Amino acid sequence: YWKETPDSQDHAGVKCKVMKPVAFSGTLDMYDFCTEEVQKVLKKARDKALAEEEERINRKLRGEDIKKESGDGEAMETDEADGKKKTEEVAGNGDDEEDEALKAALAMSVEEELAPVGPGLPDNFQGQYELFAVVTHKGRDADGGHYMAWVRAERPEGAPEAEKIGDSDDSNDDWYVFDDDEVSPCKTEDVLKLKGGGDWHMSYLNFYRCKK
Repeated sequence: YWKETPDSQDHAGVKCKVMKPVAFSGTLDMYDFCTEEVQKVLKKARDKALAEEEERINRKLRGEDIKKESGDGEAMETDEADGKKKTEEVAGNGDDEEDEALKAALAMSVEEELAPVGPGLPDNFQGQYELFAVVTHKGRDADGGHYMAWVRAERPEGAPEAEKIGDSDDSNDDWYVFDDDEVSPCKTEDVLKLKGGGDWHMSYLNFYRCKK
């Protein structure tokens, strides 16, 4: 930033670097910054994801087998079949009008497609962005110091999700740090510590992408 120097001879001012630590998150949630119309679309995706997570936990607690999604869509087809089966079972009990109404509601919950809120965004977008790259500056001088790049490694298709960092929602994924011609591995927890303070690395540019 630019700092005035009223006591200097030329009053020209001087460039300075913020030295206090500035923390940042691995996930950027933009829901509260969206219009009400966009929030309605995002809420549907968020509620759907929450319901699926609760169902997954309940099935695990009941000791039922949880099939992992595969490339051929076998798990998805199984879930859809289960949903249709439940719909048919409900339709066979109670009054006809109530059965039809409940059947329609269940079918809507299973088959409803969410419209994307913007170009290039997935249909199930929840308004969250994940950190995937950082440029840091190390040094006390705004006109000098050393710059380094930190980039999240792409997770292989079908690979399990990395463990969470403490009580946060951030996954401790693999990253790479580029220091001139040297490339070294690191983790998300290492990147989130790049908040500056003294001579430590400070995030200068943070890059986020939509979280799928």
